[in-house]
Amino acid sequence: MRLIFVIIGLLACATTALADTRYIVDQATLPMRSGQSTSFKIIGMLPSGMAVDVLEQAESGYSRIRTPTGKEGWILSRYLMSTPAARDRLAAAELKLTKLNELIQQKKQVEAERDQLKDVKAKLEDELSRIRKTAANAVQIAEENKALKASTATAQTELESLRQQTRDIRSGAQQRWFMLGGGAILLGILLGLILPRLKVRRKSQWGGY
Repeated sequence: MRLIFVIIGLLACATTALADTRYIVDQATLPMRSGQSTSFKIIGMLPSGMAVDVLEQAESGYSRIRTPTGKEGWILSRYLMSTPAARDRLAAAELKLTKLNELIQQKKQVEAERDQLKDVKAKLEDELSRIRKTAANAVQIAEENKALKASTATAQTELESLRQQTRDIRSGAQQRWFMLGGGAILLGILLGLILPRLKVRRKSQWGGY
């Protein structure tokens, strides 16, 4: 008994290994029977375009198949095709075409975004160039202001020195005028004292002759 089960298992594995994928012809539905003739009962109705695994092909013109759900039965071999049904191929082609159109639209959108990014990049580069020029001018202006402040400080120092010299000159002139005025007063006093005496002496000398 065990040997029989082993042989049956090996045959089942061999049958599965030889399975070939076929497609139900492009018709509404086709019957799948429990045997290799119309006398066997229908165990399922297969829609057109369904992919099934062909497990065995008999000389009777029937093929034993297995559906995607795992159900097995017999169907006329002429109802099996090597390629999917025309409507399925058409649907697949339409789906591919739709995806292709979507990819084309995405490509156009990406190209438009790329062009926008190029414009933004160009504007940013121009702005950066202006900022650099402005920064360079600011540095130059700051240096010029620094030099101007230094020149102003030097000029203020020189001006203060000139003002001090002017004050010194004025102070010296006032002192000299004061001294000259005092000397003139003293000279006047001395002359006022000396001249009368000289006159008296002259008179005395003249009176003696």
